[in-house]
Amino acid sequence: MCRVLNISLALLSRFLFAVHGVLTVWRVVEVTGEPSYWLLLMGVMLLGVEMAITIKYTRNAEWKW
Repeated sequence: MCRVLNISLALLSRFLFAVHGVLTVWRVVEVTGEPSYWLLLMGVMLLGVEMAITIKYTRNAEWKW
């Protein structure tokens, strides 16, 4: 049960960070009118890769600092 909760919290935190990134880039594109800023979302897409690696290789779905 604890593992499921840790994974759920890890998913939630990355989801909220991704939503924040998408909304921020969208707003910048709207204000500047420059669509090349959408390329900034490539960094946000890497969150999925980071999340998969973290969940696979750590016991509690987060790195111990």
